[in-house]
Formats: sequence, C-alpha cells, structure tokens
Amino acid sequence: MRFVRRLLVVAATVLVLGLPASAVADTPTQMRAVVRAWSARLNANDNAGIARLFALPAQVIQAPYAFTLRTRAEVAEWYAGLPCSGRVVTITVRGRYATAVFKLGNRGSTPCDAPGSLAAARFEIVGGKIRSWEQVAVPAAKQNPPSPGAA
Repeated sequence: MRFVRRLLVVAATVLVLGLPASAVADTPTQMRAVVRAWSARLNANDNAGIARLFALPAQVIQAPYAFTLRTRAEVAEWYAGLPCSGRVVTITVRGRYATAVFKLGNRGSTPCDAPGSLAAARFEIVGGKIRSWEQVAVPAAKQNPPSPGAA
C-alpha cells in the first residue's frame, strides 16, 4: 500500500510540476518493485509486459553483446529469446542501479540451460522505467552461501 501511495505522489509531482518522469528520483522500494515486476513477467513469459517496463531506447548487455533496442517490439523479442525464468533471491540498490540475484528455472516450453543455478542482472532504473539491463557476475557472497549450522 505504501508503494501505491509513493507512486501516486511521484505521478502527481510529475503532472503538477510538468517534470519528465526521469526528473523524479526513484526510491529503493520503487526500484525493487520494478525488478520484481520484471521477474514476474519473465516467469509468466509476458514479453510484451516486460517491454512496457522499459524506457526507450534501452540498452541490453549480455557480454560480449550489447544492443540498443529502440521499440517495445524489439525489447519483447530480446526477452522472448531468454530460455530461463528467474526467481528473485536478493536485490541490492545503489544509486540508480538495482542488482538482482535470481535462481534460474525453465521458462515456458524452453528448457533452461542451468536450472537451479544463480544468475545476476543489473538494472538501471530512472523515472520508474528500466533504461538498461546487464547480465553481471553473481556477487561472490551469493555464489556459495554457507550451509545451515556452519560457523
């Protein structure tokens, strides 16, 4: 409920002041909500829904490739090619970047190449929209979590 109130305040600020959405700072809570929405739509195979979460043009980086996607159709097509779903494990926010760690699983009829393993992505979020998405290395602390009872 607090998120909805904050979202309404942001929308009202944009409308009243005539500011572009990118001029309003995103809170860590809002940024986490965008990442969770991205994950939910990815897991539901809703590529058009994912595309609506992006500002255009958008950058997607999955080394060694980097692309500038200029239309929602291009964003949807890019994500249609990802074979894995991703359940959010953690989200860390620093500035305008949210880095999420996901546990991978199968997505739709496409088998994931590494189900059960962890993957990470860094989202640049401005004005409630994703400006860039980059697959990054899983932070070392998340790669080998301590087993229960370990000191």
